[in-house]
Amino acid sequence: MKYKFSKYINLLVCFCLLTVGMTTFMISNKNYLKAKHKIIDFDNKNIESLYLRVTDVYGRDNQKTLFQFFSEEDSLERMKKFCGILNKEFNYLEFDTQSLLVLDDFNYKDEFRIDYGKEFFGENDEIGISLKSVQMGENTYDIFNLESQLIDGRGFENNDFIFENNRTVSAILGHEYSELINIGDTVNFEYLSKNITVTVIGFFEKNTSVTLNNNIYFLDEFIIIPSLDLNYDILNEDDERFQKILYSLKNWGYIKINNGEDFCDYRKRIDDISKELDLKYVVNEGFVYPYIRNISNTINSNKGIFLIASIVLFLILSAIIAYIYIWNYNKNKKIYSIHLICGCSLLRLKLRIFFQIFIQFMLSLSIASLVNRLILGYDNIYVSERILLRQAVRQTSILSIIIMIVICLILNIYINKSNIYSSIRKEN
Repeated sequence: MKYKFSKYINLLVCFCLLTVGMTTFMISNKNYLKAKHKIIDFDNKNIESLYLRVTDVYGRDNQKTLFQFFSEEDSLERMKKFCGILNKEFNYLEFDTQSLLVLDDFNYKDEFRIDYGKEFFGENDEIGISLKSVQMGENTYDIFNLESQLIDGRGFENNDFIFENNRTVSAILGHEYSELINIGDTVNFEYLSKNITVTVIGFFEKNTSVTLNNNIYFLDEFIIIPSLDLNYDILNEDDERFQKILYSLKNWGYIKINNGEDFCDYRKRIDDISKELDLKYVVNEGFVYPYIRNISNTINSNKGIFLIASIVLFLILSAIIAYIYIWNYNKNKKIYSIHLICGCSLLRLKLRIFFQIFIQFMLSLSIASLVNRLILGYDNIYVSERILLRQAVRQTSILSIIIMIVICLILNIYINKSNIYSSIRKEN
């Protein structure tokens, strides 16, 4: 009984030491791998502007779904506040391509339909016909200087972006519509499950387009309406659902970022706003990744020194573990020798000890990975952060395997050189 108790104590001590060493090394490794700055650099790259995409992560990677979020009592107010801050603090562009479901008979070409050119063209006509549409914010309209690309009528004015439930929505149509419908005509559509009346106020010239990163949107076949700011109280449950869907789309916009700016500054600010409002929005670097110049940590930096210190700590703790196993072997040499006399082979005895070491390393690595994932906290919503964690886990695993093999080799050499049967003779 005393032997088993002592054995469990030694196993627990070794497990704790290993877990501390692995956890510390994994934290320092991940921090070191994380770039200190990510500077936008598109000089000499044939590009004039870049946009960061703001997205939510609801429904992804074990996050609550969007409709679970919608069920929260003040979710709409938080989304409205988030949208307001984006437009106030950043050069923010609202741009979306939700289709409009036709509710009236009017002239349009098949090319205007969202299913045109698809294998399923016309198959869902009994449900309804949806036309291509773009919804853009006031800043988007101004940045792309769309006012100068009108061929008839007027452009959007400030009042057009404010929607009250009892008035129509202004629309500018693409060039292909110019011979099919007139300025002042109204058409009824369903937009995000809400019936709206659209009034034509103008037409764009041919080949008018909006370019966002690598995507070019030619507007010739589109109905362009404002990204609506709602100025009325919720009417009923259906209207509440419409407002929530609308603002969730408005918050999937673009932030213009300039040459020489640090992506990390934008990311931190979006994170701070999201945390403050208890939201799950991120700014995605995927669209600008080719134009990011990483300024990484050096070995002389604070993170580099922390990494070296964690390696030294891991090695010291590993040496202590090796000593504990040697000490434990010497303490229980008599018991081991009895096992050998009773028919157990020396190889089997050593494999049993090595297996204990292997199990301890695997359990410690699992716990260290779990602790680091918990430490990641809010950053776990970022794919890039999870990639860094996986890299840190992989490098910790490699170092752990090397240390584990070294410990086993040291123990193997020590056991081979020790005279295990002498323990019995000494007792006699």
